[in-house]
Amino acid sequence: MNAEWLPSRILELMKRFDQAGYELVVVGGAVRSFYVGEEPTDWDLSTSATPDEMVGLSREWGIRTIPTGIQHGTMTWVVDGLHLEITTYRIEGTYEGYRRPLEMTFTKDLNLDLARRDFTMNAMAYSYKTGMIDLFGGREDFRDKILRAVGDPKIRLAEDALRSFRAVRFATRYGLAIDEKLSLALSSEGEKVRHLSGERVKQELDLILELEEWKSGVAGLIKYRLLRDWIPVWSHLYEEKLIHRPLVVPGRLARFAALMLLSDAEMEESDWTLVRLRASREEQKIMQSLLAHDPRVKRPIETAYEARRFALGLGNQVLGIWLDLYRVWQGETTEARLVMEVAGDGSVLELKDLAIGGHDLIEMGVRPGPLVGELLAICLDLVLQSPENNRRDVLLATIKKRIG
Repeated sequence: MNAEWLPSRILELMKRFDQAGYELVVVGGAVRSFYVGEEPTDWDLSTSATPDEMVGLSREWGIRTIPTGIQHGTMTWVVDGLHLEITTYRIEGTYEGYRRPLEMTFTKDLNLDLARRDFTMNAMAYSYKTGMIDLFGGREDFRDKILRAVGDPKIRLAEDALRSFRAVRFATRYGLAIDEKLSLALSSEGEKVRHLSGERVKQELDLILELEEWKSGVAGLIKYRLLRDWIPVWSHLYEEKLIHRPLVVPGRLARFAALMLLSDAEMEESDWTLVRLRASREEQKIMQSLLAHDPRVKRPIETAYEARRFALGLGNQVLGIWLDLYRVWQGETTEARLVMEVAGDGSVLELKDLAIGGHDLIEMGVRPGPLVGELLAICLDLVLQSPENNRRDVLLATIKKRIG
């Protein structure tokens, strides 16, 4: 593993730190990604330089820095447009609220910094001078397809409850078996995830739902009861039932909805869950529409007009997701084909897409009020029956007949 995999800007910065008498190494996800053959996207670096020493170096070299988390030893260096987070080697003491360390001490010893990390796969570092630094067997664990904690897994999980979610996510993403000791720790310490914020839980769940083997990931969350306090209704989805069910749906929202449907969740349960997870209002509305138009129920759609009316009721944001779910429960039916066809031909129009608007009706003498909306709804229905009717002359003629 030579330094050719590093961007030239990072390699040059490493050399400058070295010449100034400090270590600068790549850590975490970038090393892990490269080792498994993925293109690193995020670059985290650690250094023996203290924050004050980094400030001095950046000023001397004329490199802009941002004090992202300088109290924790982290500064963002802007090197030729590349944002690099560089953190001073540190030792962490007691944790607060199962998430943040109360005490932190800077150190010059990289070994001590790596020893505080969660899993062996994340405790590897890379130095351009010495190559891979792997004190805890991360490479060997990768080769053996095992996810193992650094040190005592119960301590690692008790320090930061989010690590329980990360353990399941990493095991799912890389196809790793969870080490026996780590598995026992997950069973005993996993309940501490109730202390996390909804945003952090949702972030981890979304990452799992985007994975190819997402069902195995959710099964792992259920197995270790990590969602018991967040999505209790999913607790009834037994591991075997979930993994072997053919839920071929793309995207995290469709998968989330599929699990809600599979667990027979009521609308109130879904709403409560999404509020607790701090989901956006847009996501909440999408889920409400999906459950209201339950894709497990066969739809009596026989014409393009009926398909357009149904698609209009669903809304463009929900339509594709609903179709994916409908096919899971109903298969490739005539109504699914009709809905798919009208969804793709641009014939599902809304009031705002009509060739006329409320101001046209008022100019014709219609008094502002409910009648304007009623007449526009008539025009919209006419267009949904025959999209070619969406012409100004046709719609104005229709209005004239209605108002005499």
